Amino acid sequence: MRFALKDSWLGLRNSTTRLPFRYGKATLSRCPQAVLEVSIEVNGRLHRGWSGDCLPPAWFDKTPGRSYRRQVSDMIGVIGLARSAFAQAASRPITFFQSWREADALCRAEARERGFPALLAGFGVSLVERAIMDALARAANLSFANAIRSDLFAIEPGRLFSSLEGFRPADWLPKSPRHEVFVRHTIGIGDPLSVRDIMPGEEVNDGLPQALETYVERSGIRFVKVKLSADCGGDLDRLRAIAEVLERHRGSDYRLTLDGNELFQEVGPLQTFVEALRSDPRLRTLSENVLALEQPLDRAVALEADQEGGIQALSSWRPVIIDESDATTEAFRQALALGYRGVTSKNCKGPTKAILNAGLIWLRNDLGRRSEVMMTGEDLCSVGVIPVQADLCLAASLGLSHVERNGHHYHPGLSYLPEADRLAALNAHPDLYARQGAIIGPIVREGRFLIDSLQCVGFGFAVVPDRSAFEPVDSWRFESLGLADEPISG
Repeated sequence: MRFALKDSWLGLRNSTTRLPFRYGKATLSRCPQAVLEVSIEVNGRLHRGWSGDCLPPAWFDKTPGRSYRRQVSDMIGVIGLARSAFAQAASRPITFFQSWREADALCRAEARERGFPALLAGFGVSLVERAIMDALARAANLSFANAIRSDLFAIEPGRLFSSLEGFRPADWLPKSPRHEVFVRHTIGIGDPLSVRDIMPGEEVNDGLPQALETYVERSGIRFVKVKLSADCGGDLDRLRAIAEVLERHRGSDYRLTLDGNELFQEVGPLQTFVEALRSDPRLRTLSENVLALEQPLDRAVALEADQEGGIQALSSWRPVIIDESDATTEAFRQALALGYRGVTSKNCKGPTKAILNAGLIWLRNDLGRRSEVMMTGEDLCSVGVIPVQADLCLAASLGLSHVERNGHHYHPGLSYLPEADRLAALNAHPDLYARQGAIIGPIVREGRFLIDSLQCVGFGFAVVPDRSAFEPVDSWRFESLGLADEPISG
């Protein structure tokens, strides 16, 4: 299917968390949620598509001293670059994959000129990319998973990776998408582990879980993701407390990933931490249940050649995988050559790249007959309707069995949206959403999200946004967030 991009529109709507989310050296309490609408022409007919994401502090760009105001401005700016790049690439009828390659090259070249990090440039591309994919799937009356398998997007893996010449995504993707997925619950650096850890005056009292033990008791969580602080002693103490909670409720029936959030500048301290973890008798079960170490090294050094020995040594115990370093189409192949054994999937880094990375994993794993290299699903504190559902839809299409999900934990469900949109989401996706007290939001059932309804026409969401509920990007102001304009420490 060939298309031409006719128009695009970007709107923002502010959201406030129910709990502060501390990751790395940033804390998320309020942020704008972005929605992008595109209009494409296919065979003389116009079709619309949408994408969405939050604009978080200090993830795409962790430059020390860069204020959140500046970061939001840069995120909006790079989305503008991507909109222009796709408008140029798809000014005439073109296949999606060709438009994506051309727009990606244009956007990244301009982003480099402006000093934007590669990961940030990729975010801009991904937002437009997703909206066009949604529009094309709607034009073809297909779900996202069926659109990929039927080659609607004309993805040609061999154009980027010669090792995948002659293969198509349908060769490595599951024959049908997953209809449920285990929730890998995020344990942020400041999150309470037990009810007694909640300090007086910090109780949320909204009827939703706040402490880890409450999530485990109510929701049957058995997968978790632990944010590390790069303080070996502090991290080990916290892991002991986490293990106590999990093993009291689940025995040994749990799994976890450890997220370094780029806090390590070299492999040595990480190896010391891992050795201490493995030798601690109180952490024996937890150590055995670790699935992966996610992006422990700063992106500035993570893919340097001199990291190879240390990464290979660590990956001989558990896969060390990249996340923030997965900023270009070449990054994962570079990581594999250094001894990394996996990569994350996030819609904010681009679904097309995730699909291609899945092909490299399939190839490295002997066409799926082994499991040496892995892909995990991760979150960017995504909320509904569009961001979280599209990301879950991608994970389901890739066949991922568990995905980090934290938007429903840190945000109060769909509360940032108008009531009509909340009710529409509940009616269209009753497996994923439910009333929980005064809140409509994603509900975890026996440790899982049920997501069968996401296999609707388009990119995982049957409810399309009301443009009037969002502030046009040109009139939105950072001051509306009510946040101090202070530098984020490095």
